[in-house]
Amino acid sequence: MARPNGSHFDPILRLLKDEHIAAYNWGFVAGKTNTIYPWDSWQHPYATEPKVWFHDIFRADGTPFDEKEITYIRSVIGK
Repeated sequence: MARPNGSHFDPILRLLKDEHIAAYNWGFVAGKTNTIYPWDSWQHPYATEPKVWFHDIFRADGTPFDEKEITYIRSVIGK
């Protein structure tokens, strides 16, 4: 998603659905690929969790990074 760069599920997911374009999000659960961190993390390691995650959607315990985002995703996909 690159959230810190202005890329968010809302409105992108709705636009993709309306145009019948398939897509996937690089990260899903924090920890597996460490994509809560931005692309520069291999050059500038982060000591703490960033305030705004880069890609991932859920924490390792299953709670969402942003509950409003999950509500939006569900509204678009119909779940």
